[in-house]
Amino acid sequence: MSTLTLDAPAAPAVADPGFLTRLSARFGVAFAVGQVTVMIAMATLVLPRSGSMDDPALLRGRHVLDAATAYRVGNYVFMISGVLLLGFGGAVGARLRQADRTGVLATVAVAASALLALVWPFAGMLHDVAIESAADGSDLRILAGWDSVAPFSLAFSVLPRLFFVGAVVLGLRLAGTGRWLQRAGLVLLPLSLVGSATLVSGGLFPVLALSTLGFEVWVGAVAWHWLRAER
Repeated sequence: MSTLTLDAPAAPAVADPGFLTRLSARFGVAFAVGQVTVMIAMATLVLPRSGSMDDPALLRGRHVLDAATAYRVGNYVFMISGVLLLGFGGAVGARLRQADRTGVLATVAVAASALLALVWPFAGMLHDVAIESAADGSDLRILAGWDSVAPFSLAFSVLPRLFFVGAVVLGLRLAGTGRWLQRAGLVLLPLSLVGSATLVSGGLFPVLALSTLGFEVWVGAVAWHWLRAER
């Protein structure tokens, strides 16, 4: 009698194991560039068309409805650029698992990045719903009130942002790399926390906007740092 042995097929070799990590890091750069570009475009081309915050609610609602197309396009582009952060989650997870073999930092950071990619961009869709409702004849003062959905959603997104930044900073510290990125991240943490209080006081919105801009630039810098390291 003879025994027939069947060898399991070998797993296909990966020609460049770092390719996927580099691709994921490029999503981080694209996220930063896209978000900063959209923020500037919205602030200069779209938001001024809604009038002044001191205008009566009915008048502001009318202005927003008149610029409905610009708002819809801006919200759509904004949602696309925000969701790019999901692609960066792969590089974040891979890099943090290298620094922390327990996987704790990677799990926290990837979960936080998923929430970040959803919470604030989701506000764009909600604003579109409000525009659609106003176009169908609802009270325009309600549409004016819905302008607060963006800053409130942004303030809420700061909470998962704190976990994301904290996990990445700890990962960089454990790996002994990106010292200036570590310092910048530590500055972002208290600044973002103060900005999140926009949910309580609208006067803190400038701090929220500044911390958000800093966060987006910081994400791009971290992605670029890892991209260069992979090369």
